[in-house]
Amino acid sequence: MIWNEETRRETRFIVDKIPPLSWSDFAELFHEEDRYRGQTDRDRFAHIPDPDDRKFAALAEAAGAVLLTNDEHLLSNRDQMALKILTPREYCN
Repeated sequence: MIWNEETRRETRFIVDKIPPLSWSDFAELFHEEDRYRGQTDRDRFAHIPDPDDRKFAALAEAAGAVLLTNDEHLLSNRDQMALKILTPREYCN
């Protein structure tokens, strides 16, 4: 799983808002060797309604990764992007 500081911070913010979940269960998924240290360009994704979602699209594009998400803002705009965006179900099929 590719990540950078912005996406890790946002993931922790969301996990911390869901009471039965614990960040300690997720923190171990963020392996240092999978950390992306290059530049990303969130401004290229201004058409995504939620500014907090843009960082995920920018990271996937910069890293050449597939973006797996259930987020409707990202999924509803995937035809407008040059990167591959799939739901987890689509990815597994």
